[in-house]
Amino acid sequence: MQTADIRPHARMEPDISPDALPLLEGSPDEEPRRGRRTNPAARVKLLVAGALALLAVGYLVFSATQTSAVYYLTIPELEALGQAASTQQVRVGGLVVPGSIQRDGTTLRFRIVDGELETPIAEALQSGKTMAVVYTGVVPDIFQDEVHVVVEGKLTPSGEFDARTLLAKCPSRFEAAPN
Repeated sequence: MQTADIRPHARMEPDISPDALPLLEGSPDEEPRRGRRTNPAARVKLLVAGALALLAVGYLVFSATQTSAVYYLTIPELEALGQAASTQQVRVGGLVVPGSIQRDGTTLRFRIVDGELETPIAEALQSGKTMAVVYTGVVPDIFQDEVHVVVEGKLTPSGEFDARTLLAKCPSRFEAAPN
């Protein structure tokens, strides 16, 4: 009487006759398959879906950067825009004109002159244009006369710049206060 080997890890080979092997392996003339065959129409659909997904992601990135990017203008560039300056949000940079700061409750009024941080204020006043700015909101601690500021907002029909944001640039170097 024969007994089967019932060890737990014993490998059992199927009993296949040598005549059945060509049926399992395929004919000798047939090339072995290297993956699944796909329907060409399904492949085209997959490529189109991938391209659409890539375009959608690209559009979202583009639109997000366009809404957050606001062009930085000088005062002459803003004036050159004309009526378009009153319809779009823009950023304008300049130096705060000394003696122009007026506070009225929560409203801050001041003038800026076209110039950069390193430009002496006297030189900026002689060669640059000035613009009135009206701002309501939190004022930066460093905001004072002759500080370079960037205001973001729209130009009103009266010629004043209605600022929604006020940023004061820190000087590149700090000096000790006079005694």
